[in-house]
Amino acid sequence: MIIVYILIFYVLYFIFRKISEKIKYKSEKLEELDGEFIFTFINRIKKKEIYFNINEVTMAILTRMFIKRGTFQTMNFRIFLVDGYNLRLRKKQDCLIFLKACRNKRKELYQKILEMIPAGASIITILEKELDNFEN
Repeated sequence: MIIVYILIFYVLYFIFRKISEKIKYKSEKLEELDGEFIFTFINRIKKKEIYFNINEVTMAILTRMFIKRGTFQTMNFRIFLVDGYNLRLRKKQDCLIFLKACRNKRKELYQKILEMIPAGASIITILEKELDNFEN
């Protein structure tokens, strides 16, 4: 009987964990205005916001990309800030907002990001096309 209760507890725990991960994912949002960013996310239970400028970014790494039919299906970035914070952008729209700001405001950071992308020119052309479509 105790084993049944333990199994029920684990099933409920994993269901709760899956639901909370979906809520966290949907609540992540990056907003940009003239090089100033607000990144909103849920940290454990509380909503948290990080404000940063494009000039505070030391490094940004494209950690995950999945291309299907000539467009990015998924794209993830890890952004490292001067004050030690690091952010993980998991939504394609947030990544494109960040890349657009880099391309317009900090060209050297944008070039550094492009140099670190594996597989070279084909992925870079897809990325440029996505950014052009996003800006329009």
